Amino acid sequence: HERNPPRSRLAMRFLRDAARRAGSSFARSTRGAASTSSPIQPPLSSSPGFHPDHLGETPVQFMRVPLVLGVAGAIPFIALATPLASVFGEYVPSSVFPLDTRADAQARYGAVVASFLGGMHWGFASGSFANAGGGLPTSAMTSSAAKQALLLAGPLRFLWSVVPSLLAWPFLMCATPYALVGVGATLVTALGADSFFAAKRMMPRWVMPLRFGLTGIAVLGLGMSVPGAFDAQRADQASARDVAQLKMDAPAAKRALAQHKKQLSEVSEKFALAKMENASLADKVKAVESSSARREAELGMRNGALVVAEQVLSANCETLKLDLESTRAELEAARVKIGTLVTEIGTLASANVSALDTKSIKDGEEETKPAAEEP
Repeated sequence: HERNPPRSRLAMRFLRDAARRAGSSFARSTRGAASTSSPIQPPLSSSPGFHPDHLGETPVQFMRVPLVLGVAGAIPFIALATPLASVFGEYVPSSVFPLDTRADAQARYGAVVASFLGGMHWGFASGSFANAGGGLPTSAMTSSAAKQALLLAGPLRFLWSVVPSLLAWPFLMCATPYALVGVGATLVTALGADSFFAAKRMMPRWVMPLRFGLTGIAVLGLGMSVPGAFDAQRADQASARDVAQLKMDAPAAKRALAQHKKQLSEVSEKFALAKMENASLADKVKAVESSSARREAELGMRNGALVVAEQVLSANCETLKLDLESTRAELEAARVKIGTLVTEIGTLASANVSALDTKSIKDGEEETKPAAEEP
């Protein structure tokens, strides 16, 4: 885990190292400038350009306060940038700054910073920097250059001190992407005004390097959030179009809903009637089922009686078969007896015939004897 730390830790480590290096450089430069600068009034700028070496001319009494506060004030512009949400996710509480509102919070913070930059000029105009150029001799105060310097240091500078807030505030009423662009443009405009006053020797030289660096960070952070803000705006516009379409379709949908309700009422009535009919049919089905049960019981009883009768008949049939077999046996025995009797009768008849024949022969012979004797 230590070999591959998350991107958020790398970013915070980078910021801490940068702040540490800037602080040490600042301390070295302040120690070097302590012997050449006045302890009360720092040198005045005469160039609108970016001169990092002037940062070392910060008064010794200030120590590291301007640098630390300036870097701390630039952190929200980076931490709230939409593309860096995954990097600073664990350092920016989502309960305070939800992801979908961070760009808006960033624009509002930029407007507050723009108001602060304007208030800085109010302070300069009200303090020791209200002197025309801070270094013109008294004999030259009546010249046109002195009058112009007095005008710039006094009324015009007071007037400019309220302009950044008046420029940034209306942009907050616009959509978030335009608010980001407008606030960024306001910060750039304020930097241009500071460069103008620096060229007129109305700014401390150590302020301008901070102004260039911190304004660059702020504008960069605001600019990184612009594409995501436009994507969110397009999504919101699509949602708004869908809502508008739904509102346009609402009357037709309402009428369709009323029609559906009417149809639902009719269907409910039909359903109630069907339910009543179903109850009636259920009663009839129950009656039929009870009647069927009774008939089934009766049929069961009849079937049982038929089974018993069938068994009785089967027994009777078996008995009749046995009787028939017995009768057949008796009949065969009678037939055998009859045959025997017939045979005996035939035998007797033959015997009787033979006896009769013999007797008749004897009788004939006896009759023939007397006849022969009679002649």
